[in-house]
Amino acid sequence: MGAFVVVVFVQPVAAGLTFERSQWPLHITLARFDTKENADVVMNRLGPALTRHLGFRVWIGGDDYFGRNGTVHVSLVEPEPRLQRLHEECLQAVGPDAHLLGPHHTGKHFRPHVSHTVGRLQPGDDVAVRQAALVDMRPDSDSRFRRVLGVWDSDAEAGGACP
Repeated sequence: MGAFVVVVFVQPVAAGLTFERSQWPLHITLARFDTKENADVVMNRLGPALTRHLGFRVWIGGDDYFGRNGTVHVSLVEPEPRLQRLHEECLQAVGPDAHLLGPHHTGKHFRPHVSHTVGRLQPGDDVAVRQAALVDMRPDSDSRFRRVLGVWDSDAEAGGACP
């Protein structure tokens, strides 16, 4: 079973980027899920759903704490209908057989945020939602790392995944 996450990185990245799980580039998570389908199938389904909804900006609001014990420091993203729509399109595209992690934080309960990982954003900062990426949470069966499998960019000529 594959473990994946679809994100919007604050700064665009390239497919193939691999990083330690503690070194996530700043990002907004759209969906975290497990599936029995391989990455290529998932990417083929996500591409069309995501590319038509990219190309807007969101603004950063105040700070909060998330996580089981309230220990994950985050910057909240101000409500934006286009980001909500992108999230919902992502959920539909991963399919009914995918197991969503954190289902109580999806759909109408989606609370977009940027975790303070290798930096942070400040209230009033803006983020261009111009690229979405599929990240493997266990590349080569190693949960210590993450790997960007594909990206979809609002500027891509064909609107598809950029290997």
